Amino acid sequence: MPQLNVKGLDRSEWGNSIVRLHQSHRSGIGRYGVARIINSADRSRSCDAVLLGHDDENTIYMAFDTRQALGIDKGQRLSFELTELGWLGKLRWYLKTPDPRIYIPAWLAVWSVVLGLLGFLLGVVALLK
Repeated sequence: MPQLNVKGLDRSEWGNSIVRLHQSHRSGIGRYGVARIINSADRSRSCDAVLLGHDDENTIYMAFDTRQALGIDKGQRLSFELTELGWLGKLRWYLKTPDPRIYIPAWLAVWSVVLGLLGFLLGVVALLK
């Protein structure tokens, strides 16, 4: 369990559901991987986020909402665990993330698949009659 200094994201990344973390602390999770971050000091606090990199091995960068979910403030040290989410966890994250740039296209994609399947089923029923 690494213990790293907590800093905020750059102003251009505010509101994003990302965490910037050096590759050596990502537990083999690739760039743009979606993972659950668990605060080791308070295991009831966790959040899901996209992992990106940076060069500082002693620091983890995260947005305000992520810090709130983990119960940590800028300037503190965070001891944490990472768990990569499977495809179902990623789908849940895409649909439930508070970032409208992510959840709106995700919901549009889900509804497109549902309507496509419905159209396919109606087509099959029509051919069988």
